[in-house]
Amino acid sequence: MDSSSSRRRVPLVDMLSVMFGIGAWISINGLWVELPLLVQALPEGWSLPSYMSIVIQIANIGPIFYSVMHLLVPHIVHEKPSIYVLMVVGILSSLLIAFFWDATSYVNGEEHSTGLLTLLFFLSLVDCSSSVLFMPFMARFRQAYLTSYLIGEGLSGFLPSIFALIQGVGGNPSCRNTSAIINGSESWQVEAFYPEPNFSVSAFFFILMGLMVCCAASFIGLNHCSVARRERYESVATRIPVAIDNQTFVASSELVDPTFNGKSTKINYHVELDTVSEEQQRVNTDIPKSVFIYLLTLQAWVCALSNGALPSIQSYSCLPYGNTAYHFAVTLSAMANPLSCLIAYFLPITNVCLIAMFAFLGTSVSAYIIALAALSPVPPLIGYPSGETLMITSWILCVGLLTYVKVSIASIFRMEEGKGDQNLFWFGVFTQVGSAIGSIIAFLLVNVYQYFEAYYPCT
Repeated sequence: MDSSSSRRRVPLVDMLSVMFGIGAWISINGLWVELPLLVQALPEGWSLPSYMSIVIQIANIGPIFYSVMHLLVPHIVHEKPSIYVLMVVGILSSLLIAFFWDATSYVNGEEHSTGLLTLLFFLSLVDCSSSVLFMPFMARFRQAYLTSYLIGEGLSGFLPSIFALIQGVGGNPSCRNTSAIINGSESWQVEAFYPEPNFSVSAFFFILMGLMVCCAASFIGLNHCSVARRERYESVATRIPVAIDNQTFVASSELVDPTFNGKSTKINYHVELDTVSEEQQRVNTDIPKSVFIYLLTLQAWVCALSNGALPSIQSYSCLPYGNTAYHFAVTLSAMANPLSCLIAYFLPITNVCLIAMFAFLGTSVSAYIIALAALSPVPPLIGYPSGETLMITSWILCVGLLTYVKVSIASIFRMEEGKGDQNLFWFGVFTQVGSAIGSIIAFLLVNVYQYFEAYYPCT
């Protein structure tokens, strides 16, 4: 056995790998869990999540552009300099959003959160592009550190939720009588007053910026620290996990770009062959074409719900039950995402019938959430603790079930002999198509047809 494969793990390199992984999706995950405070202060109000979903979808031009340029000029455009650019953009955007998140301007006669949405676009460019840049870079190191990186990427969804729980939302609004001078006479009206959180929105964004700085520092350390450089392994190529999106990790010898014209970018991965067990190298029999099409369709449907439609209407399904309930629904469901992914990583299901059953359960819970949003501002059990509990539980179950389905479908596609990479390409295509369709439909229903109605606590 090669001596490098028997070396002990270096704690410093493990720590650097974890911190590098935390920066992968920290910005988008942080913005989503901050929504209970953002919708109170910004002019879009409850429709803000639908605008954010569209902006994030547009930001997928980042990985597309990188993939095209990497194919055309691979000697110029490759992981290391591209990651440095992403780090600079991410840190600057995180700093600016802390100051300008509430900056607004008028577009077509309507006030919009141009500061937040513009900076969200650049932060989304960083996070979306991380899927095609961070993992190939980590493939240069021993396989043991890939696990550390994946732990860090899971924490990128978990840590913002912890900070959001500490921040709180101050509680539900109270109604107060206020006076105003209108046409020379005093007028009285009832307005909602929202308690202050434990720390401000700007402070929360500064925390996210601090995490991005730590991510950049860890990347520099992985590149230039002598201890880290000795942990690189460059003699045996094999398959390692690759991120298709921020929730799904599968094994591939290609970096699959789900939106680049039917092609994928070849990456040479170098990891320890001794760390790959015989079970991991074993493959399943061919997937029947009908099952393959069915699973792709199911993937598109699940992503249309989880990545597109449901996040866009989350405020309408939660806020009628109160700001505190909305806060817990957002943060706890965000925690359910990495936890479900971790469970699926160690306990994947490959039975199509079981996957269909989990998808049906997830869809059923999604239907209940959509019904809550459609019935806003007076959903069932409003004003009762049981209604709040049921709504929060529904969001946790929905995110957990749909995430588990996506990871399980990816596992089946990965294991087909001789077609794993091609399968994962189509998996990525249908992931993006489903997410885009869900976001567009939800945006039209919320902002064009105004199908959903907001709840105003003091009217």
